[in-house]
Amino acid sequence: MKKLIQKQKIEIRPPKMSDVNSSLEMINSLVEEKTMLTVQKKSTYKEEERYLKGIIKEKEALHLFLIIDGKVAGSAKISRLGNGRNHIGELGISLRSEYREMGLGKKLSKIVMEKAIKKFKLKIIILNVFKKNKPAYYLYKKLGFKEVGVIKGEVKYYNRYEDVITMVKYLK
Repeated sequence: MKKLIQKQKIEIRPPKMSDVNSSLEMINSLVEEKTMLTVQKKSTYKEEERYLKGIIKEKEALHLFLIIDGKVAGSAKISRLGNGRNHIGELGISLRSEYREMGLGKKLSKIVMEKAIKKFKLKIIILNVFKKNKPAYYLYKKLGFKEVGVIKGEVKYYNRYEDVITMVKYLK
């Protein structure tokens, strides 16, 4: 497991419009790396600005940024499903490569889940993970998620169809 430099300032908070450049840098680094996300092309400043405005205003989701030394290092979001499924939230998380394997993904996931459970009174959290993304899969298992199914070829990912695992966590 990698370690953070002790002097680095870590903050987990909702996104702000002042994060647009750093958020853009993060998402584009994930695209360059071909991280197992459904986003497959770099964003422009205008696109990222529009995205941030949307998530800041969004009422049916809770979005948090992991900020390290003033830069966006990760992002986590739980969206409430709605339409008779208001008790279910869907989790998504991403981390810049240099901050993986430090326990930050686990910490960010736990915080976003705790806050979303309280805010939306969730009973169930679901997520989807690429079958090939073993580190993320094992993180979710550690967080108490159970595999409930696989959709073969669900996502077209750089000209290949990839299998996606659906996982669920039932809350008390």
